[in-house]
Amino acid sequence: MSLRQRKFTTRDIDELLTWFETERDVLQWAGAHLPYPLQRGHIRELVFQHRGKSPTREVWCLCNDADAMVGHYQLGYSSRLRQATLGRIAINPACRGQGLATKLMSLAIPQAFSQAWVNRLELRVYDFNTPAIVAYTRAGFVHEGTRRQSTPIEDTFWNTHVMSLLREEYNAFDKRTEQE
Repeated sequence: MSLRQRKFTTRDIDELLTWFETERDVLQWAGAHLPYPLQRGHIRELVFQHRGKSPTREVWCLCNDADAMVGHYQLGYSSRLRQATLGRIAINPACRGQGLATKLMSLAIPQAFSQAWVNRLELRVYDFNTPAIVAYTRAGFVHEGTRRQSTPIEDTFWNTHVMSLLREEYNAFDKRTEQE
């Protein structure tokens, strides 16, 4: 199966909404910035941030040969900080366990660094999300630290790991993988 990325559009929203059935699912994917239950309008606003000459956010999807969406991610940009933030990463629940996170990372990271001014790519991941942490580490991200009890959910708190990839690390990692 060959995969490609394309801009996420409003026609993809309904499919994406089916991927998150519970408040925990939404919180794990979107953090505290999007409410539960998710509504079409919440996602639509994010898509509109992807427009214009200098977008503050890019919203992407990973598609298979039939143009079915199998993955999703977003990039937020801060030119002032020379930083991009990779977030809202998801694999279609029906497609998990097939190594798609590796392919998604191989597209998302170069997309972030395609902005010449980006020096740092950062992401946050909850400490219990071991499959994601493994995928991010394999892609070259470094664990910088943990924000303890950063997210309340029901009667507990989740810890958030902060991971990053610097341009110089990306360039070195990219050269190593080309040689393999």
